Amino acid sequence: MKSRRISRASVPTTSQESRTAAILHQLGVNATPAEIRDFELWRTRRLWEQYKDEKMNLLTIAQNELNSADIRFANGRQGEPYKQSARVAVKGLRGIAVKGLDGTGLEASVSTDGTVTLHGTPVNAGDVELTLFCRIDGIDSMLSRKFRIAFNPDPRTLWKDKPVPADIEFPKPDTDCAYVLVPEFEGRRQKDIVAASKRGRSHAQEGSPRDDDFRVSFNPQNGWYVLAVADGAGSAKYSREGSAIATREAERFCAEGLARDGEAFERAIAAFAADKSRENARPVTEYIHNILYKAAVQAYHAIRSKVDLCNGTATMRDFSTTLLLTVCRRFSFGWFIASFGVGDGAIAIYDKGSDAVKLLNEPDSGEYAGQTRFLTMESIFKDRTRIRMSIVPDFTALMLMTDGISDPFFETDANLERKEKWDGLWADLSKTVDFSDDNENAADQLLDWLDFWSPGNHDDRTIAILY
Repeated sequence: MKSRRISRASVPTTSQESRTAAILHQLGVNATPAEIRDFELWRTRRLWEQYKDEKMNLLTIAQNELNSADIRFANGRQGEPYKQSARVAVKGLRGIAVKGLDGTGLEASVSTDGTVTLHGTPVNAGDVELTLFCRIDGIDSMLSRKFRIAFNPDPRTLWKDKPVPADIEFPKPDTDCAYVLVPEFEGRRQKDIVAASKRGRSHAQEGSPRDDDFRVSFNPQNGWYVLAVADGAGSAKYSREGSAIATREAERFCAEGLARDGEAFERAIAAFAADKSRENARPVTEYIHNILYKAAVQAYHAIRSKVDLCNGTATMRDFSTTLLLTVCRRFSFGWFIASFGVGDGAIAIYDKGSDAVKLLNEPDSGEYAGQTRFLTMESIFKDRTRIRMSIVPDFTALMLMTDGISDPFFETDANLERKEKWDGLWADLSKTVDFSDDNENAADQLLDWLDFWSPGNHDDRTIAILY
């Protein structure tokens, strides 16, 4: 029997081609293996193109759905904590990732429900462009959507610090601070003094000098303290000298007066403390008048003398300044404090454990914001109600401050009566200043504290504290 030879070219080479040949045969089509192979290639190519078209349509639909999803991240501010969340509500979403945050100070976290949270503290101002990547079930291709978040610059970085021209009249350093360590006196523990003054950002922006000033002292011979703070009017060209003269002359006059009349004054105070009658009050108020009130008058005349030396090139208004002045002493029965005040700012006896604060001045607020009265106005000396006094067992701090501090912490004169506002100020101070006894670093610490940020409040800042 002869063997039968079968050509391999005539036999389908795959099971699929065999199945295709069988189906064609049932349809009455006798196709060659080559035709079947061509048919399979053609059909596969057609199906592949159809598959790609359908997948592309699904991908386009998914991308459009992602693009139109309500996903928003609010803008922020450089240097301030930022936290914003948005849910990516797209059906079949998986594998969410966020790219583009390296070096921005921000991080991204994704919860199981598709909520994306951006959090952190942006280190730079400007736009941050991030990209959200994800996949949809049944599609291997990656979907993406870009977001742009604007971070406004930290306002503090926009302020300039221009130096004061070296050739100005009456130059003054941009900052000043002092610490007076006071030992025991008459066997009683005393309080220390710390004071600081700093040129405001608004002055630094223009390269203009500091207009505030202060003087503080303690006399170890008689136990009397003197504290003076002044705020030169920003609109007056020589107010920096006016405040310097006012504090210097007022402190000197008070110190000299207390050295001269201190013993008699102290006897009058002791008598009044024992019996607060009108008769006993009269000599005390007379001594206060002769010391504090006349100290203010002396400061006024010292400024007048400076004006005269200008030979007609300046007026009293050019040296306009406020003045807050106190004298105080510790006695066996407590602390005696007397004050004189003209202009804005505040003098207060603050006791952390009490329910109220004792104000020792009434700010001279004008009809319009920023208006006040000044020591250089002769009319202010017709008002003897500017003198005040108080006797207290003890206190946390006696504070004198210009409006560069009182404005941001109290906003209005009425708020000066609110104890909780003073609690807030003291708490803020205590974060930076160590008010423990004999801390000679307190002056530098207080100077650092004066850099606190308060939007819209950029005037000179000066404060003197007996604590």
